[in-house]
Amino acid sequence: MEKELYIKYVNDFIHLISLYLNKKKCDIEIKEDELSFFYKLAAHHSLRALFYKVIVDTGLNVDPQKLKKFEEFYMMNLRKGILFQKEREALYEFLNKEEIDFLPLKGILINELYPDKYVREFADNDILFASKDKKIRDFFVSRGYKVEMFRKSNHDVYLKEPSYNFEMHRDLFGEREDNELTVNYFKDYIKKAHLKNEYEYELSDEDFYIYFTAHTYKHFHEAGCGIRTLIDYYLFLKAKTLDEEYIKNEVKKLEFADFSNEISTLSLKLFDEKELDDKEKEMLLFIASSGTYGLLENAVHKGVEEKGKFGYLMSRLFPPIEFYKGTYSWAYRHKIL
Repeated sequence: MEKELYIKYVNDFIHLISLYLNKKKCDIEIKEDELSFFYKLAAHHSLRALFYKVIVDTGLNVDPQKLKKFEEFYMMNLRKGILFQKEREALYEFLNKEEIDFLPLKGILINELYPDKYVREFADNDILFASKDKKIRDFFVSRGYKVEMFRKSNHDVYLKEPSYNFEMHRDLFGEREDNELTVNYFKDYIKKAHLKNEYEYELSDEDFYIYFTAHTYKHFHEAGCGIRTLIDYYLFLKAKTLDEEYIKNEVKKLEFADFSNEISTLSLKLFDEKELDDKEKEMLLFIASSGTYGLLENAVHKGVEEKGKFGYLMSRLFPPIEFYKGTYSWAYRHKIL
């Protein structure tokens, strides 16, 4: 596809999402080939469920058979969201009973900002907890979960059919994969939160923004991030009144102040449909081509760009000792081997 046509289709896609987010009706006509592009782009960015609501709520004229394809994903996501909610309720009850401090993260909270909380597709539930025993693992095992990963990173992973996925975080960032500045800043981040109910904590809007931006910054510079992230920012920034001076000082400490400003400005301008400058247009194209969690090619390109081809290859063959500390603790304790 020619770049000009690709840009037009991406802009039309963004325009339709903007109409939906701002409760406006469709004012353009979409042809079959462009709708096919939208379907692929929505799939690439985990936006198929949302785009179903875009079509229905804006009144976009779509063939019923095409609409059904989008509807199927919305209904799947609706079912998944309800099932996840019930599992979270059971988990929260357990954590409160065992007096384990916990902090729900990211998508669990951002979902609530969408016009329909079941349109935001997500893969897992992220929860920070403060405990060193194995009670949480035992809880998931007792409910039929597979322990996909335990104490090999900064989070444990529990999976169960049909689509349950919980990431239980001991720390928000891991020593083996994140820079020391970020790891230290977010160490024991639950202490910055305030008590919401029993043993459940919640962050201030400002601290939530800082963590979310640190997480996004990591994805963006490793492999890219997707349009869904821009929607998250837009809805969050529109819904909240933030202490901008506090945020400015904190993101400066973390050395991503420019990125914070750029992605926030892009998100607001994009869905308020204001003119983008050339740098913002390039950033949008990069994000549009990256997909929900970025692309492997972006990560490899970044590694090669920073270390050279040989250096990148050697770093993959012989990871730094921090890699073993986070992923293979036994090997870390026996370095000589």
